[in-house]
Amino acid sequence: MGTISSAQAETIMQLFTDRIKNKDYEGFLDLFDEDVVFEFPYAPEALPQLLKGKRALKQHLDMLDTLIEIRSFTKPVIHVSAESPIFIAQYEGNGTVFADGKPYEQKYISVVEVKDGSIVRFQDYWNPLAL
Repeated sequence: MGTISSAQAETIMQLFTDRIKNKDYEGFLDLFDEDVVFEFPYAPEALPQLLKGKRALKQHLDMLDTLIEIRSFTKPVIHVSAESPIFIAQYEGNGTVFADGKPYEQKYISVVEVKDGSIVRFQDYWNPLAL
């Protein structure tokens, strides 16, 4: 396994947040390895806690489009793990929950593992009460 620099992690997260916000899902999926593992440890029962592969991630994005609209993200604060391909990103997202029209205000902590320039594992820790 290689290591990742702060600059590489910042670039990945900037592309991640920009592409989600702009609904550039094709570009978003390009950030991930074909066999990516995407985890949501705090997801409520009605939502998946684990996605395997780009196809499952694409289906999840399509489902999210029916739940929320994200209009903005804060600039992520990045913490790179020493001599590792893993980094942690802290950031916030804002938008609207479609079900009730209330603001979507979310704080995220994401643990991201990168191999050969692609995300191979993404653990997304978010507050399900924001939905």
